[in-house]
Amino acid sequence: MIIRILKILIGIFLLPVAWAVSVAFIGQLSQLQKLSSFSNYFLNGVIIYLIMHLVFYKPNYFYVLGHEVTHAISTLICGGKVSSIKVSSKGGSVSTNKSNSFISLFPYFFPIYTILFWLVYYVLSICWNMAAYRPYFLFLAGFSLALHLLMTVDSLKVKQSDIFKTGYLFSMSIIYIINILLVSFILSLVFQDFSFSQFFYSSLHNSGSIYYITYEHLFK
Repeated sequence: MIIRILKILIGIFLLPVAWAVSVAFIGQLSQLQKLSSFSNYFLNGVIIYLIMHLVFYKPNYFYVLGHEVTHAISTLICGGKVSSIKVSSKGGSVSTNKSNSFISLFPYFFPIYTILFWLVYYVLSICWNMAAYRPYFLFLAGFSLALHLLMTVDSLKVKQSDIFKTGYLFSMSIIYIINILLVSFILSLVFQDFSFSQFFYSSLHNSGSIYYITYEHLFK
């Protein structure tokens, strides 16, 4: 009971941060002016996935596969063991000997396919000149990032045991904030006008302002 109450309080405490990162993110998006040919490949990946998702096909199996594998990865990071992974287009599960909030929420804010494409490109670029293949990588990065975000939103519309077990307000606050942070970092690598450092500073400044004003009203 104490842990549940603590998580509710943390979730409430994080609401100003969620608002601050949203404002900072929109502010940086408004700074985008010139789009390079490379950034267009990224946007094309996002748009094509968006059309596919809304009109033609939702890759449920691939999302569930990535989701459960990410559960397994987070379990290993926490020193646990994975005994089995089950995946289908309707859902999946991972049998482990360990569970905590990090393991439960990790798949909702870790875009595994985007990170995988990024790592493959980076490793290959160490051995070969990958400049000619950069457009394809950027397309896949945009496509997979859109997949992660839209499929995560779809999955959160359904009652998820991971979310309710960890605490709804706490979970949603963490998922939202970290996704905004990750998306902002990725966009800063793709678009020259998107500054992650300015986004981060603005988020901290706005969050601090809200906490300070709240403190002033409550205690002074």
